[in-house]
Amino acid sequence: MKKQLITLCAALALILTGCKSGENDPEAKQKVVFKVATFEQTQEPMNAPGVRRSPILDDEGGSALTDIYAFDGTTLLAHQTNDQEDFGTIALELTHGNHDLSFVATRSSGLSYNAGVLSCTSLRSTFGKLLSLNVSSSTPTQNLALDRLNGQLYITINDAFPSNAAEIAFTLNPRYEQLNVATICGTNGSEKTVRTGCTSKVGKSGEQYNIAFLAPSLDEEFTSDVTITVYNAGGDAIYNVLIEDVRMAANTKTMLSGNLFTTPSASVTVNTSWNTNIVGTF
Repeated sequence: MKKQLITLCAALALILTGCKSGENDPEAKQKVVFKVATFEQTQEPMNAPGVRRSPILDDEGGSALTDIYAFDGTTLLAHQTNDQEDFGTIALELTHGNHDLSFVATRSSGLSYNAGVLSCTSLRSTFGKLLSLNVSSSTPTQNLALDRLNGQLYITINDAFPSNAAEIAFTLNPRYEQLNVATICGTNGSEKTVRTGCTSKVGKSGEQYNIAFLAPSLDEEFTSDVTITVYNAGGDAIYNVLIEDVRMAANTKTMLSGNLFTTPSASVTVNTSWNTNIVGTF
């Protein structure tokens, strides 16, 4: 009986010791705080009464970013919208050990997430960061500066719109609008068309349009065929130009300019301010 009692006490001691040793428990969790900012965010507002404490995140045009996502691989950990008080500060309960995290901030509209892909109905400024983090009980607050993920195609029509121009369409083949959250690269690129009215442009020259896109690699250029088509009020195509193999890249402006309604010309060069602008004519 005495032997059994000693054995039982020893077992209880081991159990109690194990309960105190969270560091060796693979399921032990640690709250880690992430403070998110876009790359141009350099300071936060003073904590004066009535002033929100989180940084006001915006793109370089001063338009507010609306959504922030945090992922562990393809698992969605958090989604914040800019009407929340703590927008830009994310507290996550993470198990001890290695985590491959990604953070995405955007002002795209019509956002949805499914099976590792973040989709939208209208792509706008988008920023992101990958972070490999080994979490322990001593993991400090993480300050994150996000990088711009999207590129931008700027198209300038040098000659004047004719009186019968009613709509203008821009087709990119491919255009990347969906984001693989584990790599923060564009995915599922396909032919996409943006079409808009242009009756207000009649008689005007030097009109500019811009279209955002994601890139299938953060480090390499890719090419896309760009078609510009103008329609009359009856829906008939009256002017059309195709610019093949236009060079595009993440965090880069591709600049195309040329005549659409008179003899068109085409060429593409590179320039980079986000990175360097890609400049061309059509």
